[in-house]
Amino acid sequence: MKRALAALVGIGVGAASLGACGGVSIPLGTYEQAHDAPRGRTREGRLPIRWTKRIAPEDEGPYLPIERAVPALDARGDRIYVGSSAGSLWALSGAGTEIWMYQAGGAIGSQPLVDPDRDEVYVASDDGRLHALVASTGEVRWHAEVGGAVGRPPVATDDAIYIITDADVVAAFDRSTGEALWRYRREAPEGFYVTEHAGLALTDRQLITGFTDGVVVALDPRDGAVLWERDTTADLRTTSDTIRFTDVDTTPLIIGDTVYAASFAGGLYALERSSGSVRWLREELTGITGLAEAPGGLLIASSGDLGVMALRAADGERVWTSRIGRGSPTVPRVVGDVVIVGESEGGLLTLSLGRGTELGRIEAGHGFAAPAEFSEGLGGAVSNSGTLFVFRLL
Repeated sequence: MKRALAALVGIGVGAASLGACGGVSIPLGTYEQAHDAPRGRTREGRLPIRWTKRIAPEDEGPYLPIERAVPALDARGDRIYVGSSAGSLWALSGAGTEIWMYQAGGAIGSQPLVDPDRDEVYVASDDGRLHALVASTGEVRWHAEVGGAVGRPPVATDDAIYIITDADVVAAFDRSTGEALWRYRREAPEGFYVTEHAGLALTDRQLITGFTDGVVVALDPRDGAVLWERDTTADLRTTSDTIRFTDVDTTPLIIGDTVYAASFAGGLYALERSSGSVRWLREELTGITGLAEAPGGLLIASSGDLGVMALRAADGERVWTSRIGRGSPTVPRVVGDVVIVGESEGGLLTLSLGRGTELGRIEAGHGFAAPAEFSEGLGGAVSNSGTLFVFRLL
């Protein structure tokens, strides 16, 4: 599959593309020419680049390309696993040496799941397949059909691996054989919605995620039974002249006994983990597509409407807001006292956790639609131009 074309205008959607009638992407606007930015590194600040590698051919066409792949890092083994729209899964050393490369057969738009202790790596491709490989060699262990493109990483227990597709299907597979264990599906509503999808949050006894119809659901990982549901559309205050996007696009963030999730149009929720009951709702915090936990009782939220925000986890009150100048922000990452976030049409930014001020940035050309990833000081991010940047956080 070609890299997705940007649909970037209007209605507080920022850089998110939109879908209608069962999930078909439609552009709200396109570019006459490819939007470009200075290449290389600029004011790196806390992110000095160690090396770069082209992992997908650069799109020289008239539209802004998007790369959705996120690297998976094994800092202990000094390895990086990363896919791309070209359909290749790369295993690289921390120094950039190729260990192996696997052709998945379809574009890879999700982060691999790597388990160094069991020497396993799992990755989904946009042709609807889940691939289980030997992490050290790239040898195929098994394949499974998942029934649709996947934009979020798998999660796993000792015995099972779980995946959510962009078509609102959650599926469980046996880790040893790839045998299908159970499947849960919700029907996407008619109308417009943001095509980014929530990922899975796994606890000991719950598998929690959000869906296109605005419902947050907790499933039993053993059999897929519904434990509770929270319909966020019940809280929407709509007007006849306003298009509302009801998606829950954030991967739920679980802190203690609280689940944080956001409806694109309905705001940010704090829910009781045991029941899904609402603890508080901040309706004004719209457009949120990414959440991260931060020290000091804070949440960091990325919003196409509002920018990057630090919020008090206790009540959702804003501590600071940092506006994003070019496009929309990626899902944020918090490492120590630094927030790392990409601009979909700009650079990869480091912000101070205390005040939200910019510390530095990396400019790569075409921007960053996929978030960075970090493990024990090693970091990586894939730019929309198809280049993997690897850096150390200072």
